[in-house]
Amino acid sequence: MKQQIENAYLKIEVSELGATLVKLIEKETDTDLVLGFDDDRGYLDNNGANIGASIGRNSNRIGNGRFELNGKTYQLTINNNMNQLHGGGFNGFGFKMWKLKEAKDDELVYYYDAKDGEEGFPGNCHAEVSYKLQDNNLIITFTGTSDQDTIFNMTNHSYFCLGDDNILDQELYVTSDKYSPTDEYALTLDEVRDVKDTPYDFREFTRIGSQLEKLKDGIDNNYVWENMEDKLMCELKNDKFKLSMYSDLPDMHIYTSYYLDPCTGKYGKQYKRYSGIALECQFYPNGINYSDYIKPILRKGEVSSHYMKIKIDTLK
Repeated sequence: MKQQIENAYLKIEVSELGATLVKLIEKETDTDLVLGFDDDRGYLDNNGANIGASIGRNSNRIGNGRFELNGKTYQLTINNNMNQLHGGGFNGFGFKMWKLKEAKDDELVYYYDAKDGEEGFPGNCHAEVSYKLQDNNLIITFTGTSDQDTIFNMTNHSYFCLGDDNILDQELYVTSDKYSPTDEYALTLDEVRDVKDTPYDFREFTRIGSQLEKLKDGIDNNYVWENMEDKLMCELKNDKFKLSMYSDLPDMHIYTSYYLDPCTGKYGKQYKRYSGIALECQFYPNGINYSDYIKPILRKGEVSSHYMKIKIDTLK
């Protein structure tokens, strides 16, 4: 089942499957700014893309699907080469049926209760995702509690595209000057590099296609802030819109949909490589296994709550 809310500026549609953002419509121009499908079958058939999904219990990859917490080693399910990706792929939060907790004129709240041991993670974890409209902003908030210490590192995996057929001529600005390289299996390494003189440099608005021409497989990398402050992380624009992403999460993984399988999306649109860009605010990928980054640990009885704020401006 899907629910819709709208205000004077924006209209959204959310599915209970994966608490997925199906539509983000700028109302003045009636433009949908995210990729998606007309029905649940499209999401299930293209589950590897995680389009629009609420990702959890952990976003991104955990090396060898293994981590240590409180002196105990946990082995997670493996779904991406030898690693775990996005909490377990087809069995992660993005493909569970969430329940609608609350529906207001300006907000939808969904919840999912993950069992102790689900996908290998410890603790019975209660997760909530809120979609709230506030003027020309969509605020997505992830909240979690658990009866054991566990990992809680959620994000939204929408693919944004500002009314064009692809993102190649759109411009990206990222406020970080640091990024993380990956290994041959796209696992983020315990290494932070300067973006200067690399194709990952978006410190000023830069045409995305001009940087992708220098890369074999597009961008699938973490950008590093490593603080929990409220901050502007990036902006995406063309001649019609500017999308600004704010968050209090430590980092952001940017993925330019290089491996997106050709498929038919909403409105009969054909999706393929570079059809959208994912801006995934999150903790440092595989940071639970590294020593120098903020850990995505949710302690027993405590509450974890973080947000992504998406601001949409029309350009005249």
